Amino acid sequence: MSTRDRTKFVGASEVAAVMGISPYKTPLQCWAEKTGEVQPPDLSDNQAVEWGTRLERLVSKKFAEEHGVKLIAYKKRYVHPEYPFLSCELDNIIAGTDSLVEIKTVNAWAWSSWENAEELPDHVVVQVMMQLGLSKRKKGWIACLCGGQKYIEKCIEFDQEMYEGMVEKCAAFWEMVKNKIPPVAESDDNSFMIELFPTAGADLKEASADMDSSIALLQEMKGQIKDLIADKSEIEAKIKAVIGENLGLDTPEYIVKWIPVKGSTFTVVKKDSRMLKVKKKG
Repeated sequence: MSTRDRTKFVGASEVAAVMGISPYKTPLQCWAEKTGEVQPPDLSDNQAVEWGTRLERLVSKKFAEEHGVKLIAYKKRYVHPEYPFLSCELDNIIAGTDSLVEIKTVNAWAWSSWENAEELPDHVVVQVMMQLGLSKRKKGWIACLCGGQKYIEKCIEFDQEMYEGMVEKCAAFWEMVKNKIPPVAESDDNSFMIELFPTAGADLKEASADMDSSIALLQEMKGQIKDLIADKSEIEAKIKAVIGENLGLDTPEYIVKWIPVKGSTFTVVKKDSRMLKVKKKG
């Protein structure tokens, strides 16, 4: 793991967060780390990170065997000629080629996003595309071990237009870092606000009339949610009352099953073979 001060640059793995497509971090959270408003998580004693690093060596070996090539662990740092804050390192390069190999290890829950479609997860695509652009390479392989037992690999070609668009967005983000202007908060930032603002001040902040509409909408939505929860509970109770001691219901459109134990769920099967699971509390 790199010991460089990550507040000084945006790495390829952080580009997805800058662009708002990372499943792990929002633009605001990334901005707060770069500006020093919050400390990034300490991963030095994280077992998932440790085992991910150990497994990466095995995945690299598997890729080399599958393709009959030699991989070189290439830790040179590449820096954008115009934007020195934008940089990356590569996991591996294939000896004698202009191809790189990015190694990933993900849990079993990520299988579907890797296996069931031709496309890669967006956050992985932008990471590898940035690596290709900064290192001036043409082809990027991604070798992934899913759930510790399934090996998947895919390949992408360098796209100059996409790369330039990513660089432009990163440059705009870095201006916000330098000028201490935060990105717009997203829904995933709701709980993060406590970390960003851990203490309350003594005074009320003056706000524009624009906030009135946002506050009014919030109050309206809270009322709607309360009503929907009440309606949901009433409908569930009616369905359970009809099921009674039976296994479930068979309607013209649905098959509904319910096991009357705490924490159980309604299992709803639409008769066009689509499956929905609706959680209930008791």
